[in-house]
Amino acid sequence: MVFIEVKSLAGTNFIKAGDVLAVQYSDPNRCSVVMVGGVTLACMEPASTVAAKIEAASAGGVAVSAEAPAAIAEKE
Repeated sequence: MVFIEVKSLAGTNFIKAGDVLAVQYSDPNRCSVVMVGGVTLACMEPASTVAAKIEAASAGGVAVSAEAPAAIAEKE
């Protein structure tokens, strides 16, 4: 089970990367994550950041934190 950290309106949430169906862009610094079962989570992060965390978690099978996009960019 792989969890990723996303910043939300109320703080921080940890969600299972495998349960994410979509990341919806809503504004440059916000997005919504659509989960299995129809749950929608409002996030205070850009959609591209959340999508990068999900991809990294899916590819590597490791927990991904808020710092992950910078680490991904360094490896590429």
